[in-house]
Amino acid sequence: MSRPTRVEGNRMLAAGWSLLCGGARLAAERGPASFRRMLAIDPRRPSEWFSEELQPWQERDFGLLDGAWEGLVHGRAAHPGVLRRAYRERPRGHSKTTDTAVQLAWVLIAARKPLNGLVAAADLEQAQLVQRALQRLARANPHLLGGLQFLESSIRNPASGCLLKVISSDVRSSWGELPDFVICDELCHWKSADLWYSLLSSAAKKPESVMLVLSNAGVGRGWQWAAREAARTDPAWCFSTLPRPQAPWITEESLEEQRRLLPPAVFARLWLNQWQHSDGEFVSLAEASACRDEALAPRHEGEPGRDYVASIDYAEKHDLTVGCICHREGAAILVDRMDVVRPSPLRATPVRWVSDWIHSVASAFPGVRFILDPHQLVSVIQSLESRFPIERYGFRGGQGNFEMAITLRQLILERQVRWYRGCGTVPGEEGLDRPDDLERELASLVIREQSGGRFRFDHRNDGEHHDDRSFALGVACQALVEHPAGGEVVWDIVSPEQGGLLG
Repeated sequence: MSRPTRVEGNRMLAAGWSLLCGGARLAAERGPASFRRMLAIDPRRPSEWFSEELQPWQERDFGLLDGAWEGLVHGRAAHPGVLRRAYRERPRGHSKTTDTAVQLAWVLIAARKPLNGLVAAADLEQAQLVQRALQRLARANPHLLGGLQFLESSIRNPASGCLLKVISSDVRSSWGELPDFVICDELCHWKSADLWYSLLSSAAKKPESVMLVLSNAGVGRGWQWAAREAARTDPAWCFSTLPRPQAPWITEESLEEQRRLLPPAVFARLWLNQWQHSDGEFVSLAEASACRDEALAPRHEGEPGRDYVASIDYAEKHDLTVGCICHREGAAILVDRMDVVRPSPLRATPVRWVSDWIHSVASAFPGVRFILDPHQLVSVIQSLESRFPIERYGFRGGQGNFEMAITLRQLILERQVRWYRGCGTVPGEEGLDRPDDLERELASLVIREQSGGRFRFDHRNDGEHHDDRSFALGVACQALVEHPAGGEVVWDIVSPEQGGLLG
């Protein structure tokens, strides 16, 4: 009789343990390494075991903290050889969230005393990723984790009283905490250091407490970099980093797609795990200028049968107000007109300008549909939506801006959006040697990265640059790509989130 393989042995062992002993009780008696060997990873594939897919860098990171978790669960006093602080820096798609959920699952079922833990992130959506990963593990392993209760922003084991809470950057919710363990997710995206300082000091109040920081590489040399460097050089911390993609489930084809889609600085940060000194550029002036079509000219009336989209970005005092009209023609989007108003210190741009512009455009461009920002122009929308086809732009907590930025950048790089010379020039500034127009604005944009691997474009905070023309153009392009009249989609715009690579 042939000897069973390691994988077959793990499966037999897990089945026997579950039947004879009861998985949850056994997990309390055995350590986290044994628990990982009896864990299924996906409820859709219950026969696939977590241990089958483990990579050397995952096993290394698990091993660095196993002693700390065991000491916490079993109430052992702090030992000089056990490190209870860890900083994990990995590229996108390298199982930071799942690995953390695996460790927390063992803690929640193995502890025989009430332990309190926190998962903190820049926003609640990011913090809840760990919670959702734990729910997937519970569905895949009901014999082990079926006793856990999943509440709105917490996970509880009623048998032991263990509680894991999910919090965001509201620092007021963390100063009074006395956690037994703390998970800081995507630290490089936290906007303020206050939450970090409060959690770091809270974890220090209990000598056996465990703190784990999860992060991708970040931008700049601010407090996040200082925290990273302190962890890297402090002998009390386990610091690990992966300098390049090493997960076998991330293919070269996927990486090449990401390289094409993302700005170079974003790709280097997300996938090569390289810290960036500053925000990267959105597109270069050469890339923007290549979309200029000398055969085009501003249009003041449209043609029947075309799908026209008109978008508006309104600002009363400090920024530009922009109205942009576009339509699709074959495999390209053409800018028909871009009207720009610059306020002066003595004269703000009245919201009436928007209403007048909508009336004018609707009479000149048959079948045009309008897209407005509901945060800026809710009164205009409410007064005119019964007369004109007006859509509200969906920000969706930053997802809308991310998708719009991806769409606009890809269209520019592939020259599938075109405009006329001087497009977006402010009236009265046409004769300047370096006019303030759409092309100059696009070339001045920088990337602002957000949690969850998303980004948006933004203007430099120097009082001289804007992003209003780019936003109006991007909104119109996104509407023509994602929601064309008649439902025909011409362009293959691919989001970096497709394929699950950002998990």
